[in-house]
Amino acid sequence: MLPVVLWDIDGTLVRSRGGRVSVTAFLNALRQVGHIEGDLPYPKDAGGKTDQQIALEVLAAAEIAEAHAAEVLSRFGTVYLSMLEAQRELLVGDLRVLPGVEAVLHSLQTLGVTQSLLTGNLQPIARLKLACAGLDGYVDFDLGAYGSDNRDRTCLVPVTRERLRQRNGLELNSIVVVGDTPRDIACARAGGAHAIAVATGNYTRAELEAHQPDTLLDDLQDTEAVVDALLRYSKSEQHAPIV
Repeated sequence: MLPVVLWDIDGTLVRSRGGRVSVTAFLNALRQVGHIEGDLPYPKDAGGKTDQQIALEVLAAAEIAEAHAAEVLSRFGTVYLSMLEAQRELLVGDLRVLPGVEAVLHSLQTLGVTQSLLTGNLQPIARLKLACAGLDGYVDFDLGAYGSDNRDRTCLVPVTRERLRQRNGLELNSIVVVGDTPRDIACARAGGAHAIAVATGNYTRAELEAHQPDTLLDDLQDTEAVVDALLRYSKSEQHAPIV
């Protein structure tokens, strides 16, 4: 049986061209909702964290009281989405689909592989980013797991497992998580999924290899090799070698 493939977004499917449209909207939304003056620091180690976790860290660094931070967080997502939607054209221009991504997504879709997302982005933000990148037609958003489901990324694979159970009645598929950070690998491990790491984000191949993913790829440009790496988990729960 074919696996369910869960893609990370930022650093795996797309990267910013440097315009920081999403980051700017993220921080501006926190400032607006929290009535915060001055600059807010965006964590340097945000890779692989959920939007909710990052938001709480930013608010803590700004010395926002915990009770107020929780209230800000409850309203932040709506404002963040609104700001990004208002800058949709800028976001389209800022998002670069990484080499090989669309060919892999298309090949898997042709083969009948179910593809969704496992991302720290809030679900509406994930939908908007993929639509802006022209990749939204390849994934089943309803099966995905998002930063809006749980602020702890290691809790997200079970979210998709439950959604698969609700849809199919039984959990019949193995799950493969594809991401570019050590947190993607840890998330897969915590949820009993296979971890494929791709060195297209801010972490080097050596840094990712230290976390022992099931498979490690430099990028997604070799369509046949990437698809083969994903499909080797169709029937076997054995860990595959790093390639």
